[in-house]
Amino acid sequence: MNNEKKKKIKVLLISLPGMLQSVLRQTLADKSDVDLVGVASGCLSALSMIKQQAPDLVVIDSNMPEAEIQELFLRMKAEQVKSQSLVLTETSHQKEFAKAAGADFVLRSDTLSRDFDFVLTETRNGSKVKG
Repeated sequence: MNNEKKKKIKVLLISLPGMLQSVLRQTLADKSDVDLVGVASGCLSALSMIKQQAPDLVVIDSNMPEAEIQELFLRMKAEQVKSQSLVLTETSHQKEFAKAAGADFVLRSDTLSRDFDFVLTETRNGSKVKG
């Protein structure tokens, strides 16, 4: 039915504190079908939040160190975390790294407001689309 209410997607944001984190928080908060369940300033410290909050989607900002992102994905896989992941990137190198590390979704940071609805729809449907 068209009147059926969409389930809110639980999102956890991982981003270093600063202007970029503030912008990302606001972008996510402005989405009516997003429930921002937490913000972490480091990938490894986010793992306990991910286990506690069980977000549908973990959004990882491009300002996080690659080694931390890789370690987070390894631990999420080892602990069979069901959350999907979106890595925001600035460069083609970051995009290729994120795909290789195991991100479910990769978006350029500057397209987040335009393309995030697609990621939400795919997350809601349980899809995993890289690229």
